[in-house]
Amino acid sequence: MLVNYQPIVDLGSRKVVRAEALCRFADNAEGLDTPDDFVKYAEEHGLIKDLTDSLLQTTLDFWKKLGKLAPEGLALNLSVQNLEEVDLADRILESLRKHQMQPGRLSLEFDERVVRVNDLARKANLEKLSKAGVKISVDGFGPSLSNFSRLELETMLVNELKVDRTLVQDLDSDPKSRVTVKAIAELAQDAHLELSASGIERESTAEWLGRFGFTRIQGFLIAPAMDEAAFTAWLSRPSPSAA
Repeated sequence: MLVNYQPIVDLGSRKVVRAEALCRFADNAEGLDTPDDFVKYAEEHGLIKDLTDSLLQTTLDFWKKLGKLAPEGLALNLSVQNLEEVDLADRILESLRKHQMQPGRLSLEFDERVVRVNDLARKANLEKLSKAGVKISVDGFGPSLSNFSRLELETMLVNELKVDRTLVQDLDSDPKSRVTVKAIAELAQDAHLELSASGIERESTAEWLGRFGFTRIQGFLIAPAMDEAAFTAWLSRPSPSAA
């Protein structure tokens, strides 16, 4: 397993506020070259618990090594399937304690299925993590927009919506995309959630997101995902900004 890191910045100031850890297989096996493919493969082959433990150890070791260079926040992609592990929250919080990282610096990203988690064990994990200060984000939000309500989001332990890149990539040229993203923004704001977006490649896209109240962005406009050495070098520049 390889772990790359992509900066997440405040949309207004472009200051780095978080970085997302992205997993890939070392041999870049065909069909497994994106984080989503990686997680899906692990789910289907019963590897998700080991993958999560390895990812947590690797990223927290690296964050400790970065020291003062480390961004304030670290985002990890987890599977909703992870929430079935009765000791998930305990393992995560213990790892944070060992690495001397405050829970509030960690953000866990789940796909849209997390909004409808109603199993007692899954809810217990979310509640324990949230109570400790760990942030919960819905990743890739939007394609199933019609299936969600403000009430569902308000009653879930969710802090942030990360809008799917497929919805924001044509904001500057497609009025229908703007209507959809504006509706998501209003839903999030009514539920008092942070708004972020990934896959941002153009300044014009970032400008539209700013108009809709988004606060964080990531993508090639800022920087690609990088290995540990490249990410450390990027952070070491006098003022890391759009690349």
